[in-house]
Amino acid sequence: MAIEPEPTVPTTAPLVEAWRRAAEAARRPMQVPGHKNRYAQGSTGWAYDLVGDLVRDDIPLQGGVDDNAYSNAYLTRAEELYAAAIGADFSRFLVGGSSQGNIAVLGTVGDQDVPIAIDRTSHRSTQAGLVLIGARPVWIYPRLHPEFHLPIGMEAASLDALTEPVNGFFATSPSYIGTLSDVAALAKSAAKHREPLVIDQAWGAHLDFLPGRGAISQGADFAVTSVHKALLGFSQTAVVSMRETLLPRSTLDRWVDLTSTTSPSGTLLASIDGTRAAMQRGGLGRLQLIIEAVEDARRRLARVPGLVVLDDSTAGCPVDPTKLTVILPGTGADGAALGQELWRLGHGPESADHDTLVFTVSVADEPEWIVDFADLLAHLIESHRGDQRSASPLSVWRVEPKVILTPREAFLRGRRRIPVSEAIGEVSAEQFCPYPPGVPLLAPGELVTRETLDAITAASKFCRIAYCSDPSLETILIVDQ
Repeated sequence: MAIEPEPTVPTTAPLVEAWRRAAEAARRPMQVPGHKNRYAQGSTGWAYDLVGDLVRDDIPLQGGVDDNAYSNAYLTRAEELYAAAIGADFSRFLVGGSSQGNIAVLGTVGDQDVPIAIDRTSHRSTQAGLVLIGARPVWIYPRLHPEFHLPIGMEAASLDALTEPVNGFFATSPSYIGTLSDVAALAKSAAKHREPLVIDQAWGAHLDFLPGRGAISQGADFAVTSVHKALLGFSQTAVVSMRETLLPRSTLDRWVDLTSTTSPSGTLLASIDGTRAAMQRGGLGRLQLIIEAVEDARRRLARVPGLVVLDDSTAGCPVDPTKLTVILPGTGADGAALGQELWRLGHGPESADHDTLVFTVSVADEPEWIVDFADLLAHLIESHRGDQRSASPLSVWRVEPKVILTPREAFLRGRRRIPVSEAIGEVSAEQFCPYPPGVPLLAPGELVTRETLDAITAASKFCRIAYCSDPSLETILIVDQ
């Protein structure tokens, strides 16, 4: 992949610089947080052995990195720099992950009882947004690979084929496994309908720093990115960005503020600012090295007999050039068992099911390590080799629910608990979400079917079923009608 030479960009990081000044000031504040920054002064202090190393670098934004009135506007300046770096009109930093960003954007484009077209492979946080807003989901579905049954991108035709007007389009790209939708085509379709396009780019923050690859640069009106997933931010850091074309930034501001903590960590926020500065200073060259190493790793793994390595040719669509996804049925190896062994070795995968292993590569990985890891993985797959089998369709990518009530209606109505065996034909009041990938199999307001229950049971053999009230999966909360 050829990348143009990187321009020289002055490294300005107002939040990072303010954080360092705050750390050096060694204040003894008489306000929150309760640890009072005492542990930043050295390995002393009450209970240092239990919490000192954990909170040592935690400096709040309010009354820490900035004063109580935010009069220095360090955060605002950092957000403006981020927006400029990715070609957006406006960006907001988040410490509630892309989940917060998805909820805020859905609030910006949605309203009570208003339909929104949403990619069904979207993260479970979209369901939370629908509960808060009261919008009605009109589910749209990606193409699935005919052999591997994995999502290979949302098509603009899915938007054009809708039979009712909607208040916006919400799609996920990259997908959890790394496949990419044609965001430019989706944006063109959305513009034709004069409706905003939202891209959940949680897994692709690095794409914003590859020329022409980010969602905003391809024409999306909103993009939500997790800075902690493939870049360098603290866990739970994210950014929501917009082009101020169809909707005003004030509406997004209102929803970000509604969903934000009033005690944000200046340390977490500064890590977003530092990441942006690092990517502008040398990110393009670093990404080039990572992409080349991933290409080498894919070639090495493709030599393993029977192993399919997901790339543009095998997927039949563009694939994130930093993602490493392998499909195992042709080797006979069990991905769940491989995942456990990798975890014991200290190299836990992003996800592991019977047929598929997904690995997240980031700019922090050393290119040499990426190649060495591919050789290690190839060896492990050979050691687990078994009889070839056909790929088993992962139900989470194939579910097409019947929506009876909006998620908000189902969430707020009365509910009762019954055995799962008696639930077919009832309306779910809760969510069953295999994690990873975090895509619901069953959500509030959807009809409980035999197919859905079978899919939940099958998924539970390979991953945790999250957000349901009974982890044993023996009972379910249904809407009391």
